Amino acid sequence: MSPDTELYDDGWSAELYDFVSAPWKSDVAFWLSLAEQAGDPVLELACGTGRIVLPVARAGYRVTGLDRSPHMLAIARRKLAHEAVAMRDHLRLVEGDMSGFDLNERFGLIIIAARSFQALLTRAQQRSCLEACARHLKPGGCLALDVFNPSLSRLARAGGVDETPDEYAGPGEEAIRETGHTDYDLASQSLRWRSRQEWHDVAGTKQVREYVCDLHYFFRFEMEWTLEACSFEVEALYGNFDRSPFTADSPEMIFVARSAR
Repeated sequence: MSPDTELYDDGWSAELYDFVSAPWKSDVAFWLSLAEQAGDPVLELACGTGRIVLPVARAGYRVTGLDRSPHMLAIARRKLAHEAVAMRDHLRLVEGDMSGFDLNERFGLIIIAARSFQALLTRAQQRSCLEACARHLKPGGCLALDVFNPSLSRLARAGGVDETPDEYAGPGEEAIRETGHTDYDLASQSLRWRSRQEWHDVAGTKQVREYVCDLHYFFRFEMEWTLEACSFEVEALYGNFDRSPFTADSPEMIFVARSAR
């Protein structure tokens, strides 16, 4: 495996996703509340291992989850197989690219959670995604997405940022230690996060995996203009999943928008 392997292009990394993403669980109630307001069907782009689509389907909504990673979708399907038969009928999982998709269906709500929109690095990809969302929404339908609020202190740090090491148990109870470093390209408003995972397998042999993750970071008005250029009207902007108002110190920018078409 190359040190430049994309984070979610590898099966092992996909298996780890649910263990690494545990802090994100606090956002599920927010997305469920939007489903209650907008009604079904619901579409989640970059649905990953089903962290959000599964609880939304359990709540009785008809849901489609789209993701480009066959590894992530395999895990989602594995989870779905353990659900009640009636609930399985509520959820459809599709392999596809959120920068260009055609599902031949219209939705009351489209979700792009966990900062996944930031994986679209170019304006062309971002615009293509949002235009596809607009085509797939019912009249009056809602698009909701979150991106992180850039920290100027991190952006200005020469040589990038060494991330705080993390330790967690993997799918086989492996004690995994993860370290990382993030470099920022101010000219392109992009970042590259390099991750290194170390653990010992059952035979006591040290294992090492290294990955990269490239993201684009947005500022508030850039994101608003991007949405408006794609025929969306921003209805709300929150700074966190408790619906607190957005401020300069908010960790997130959560946009709720309606198609103006």
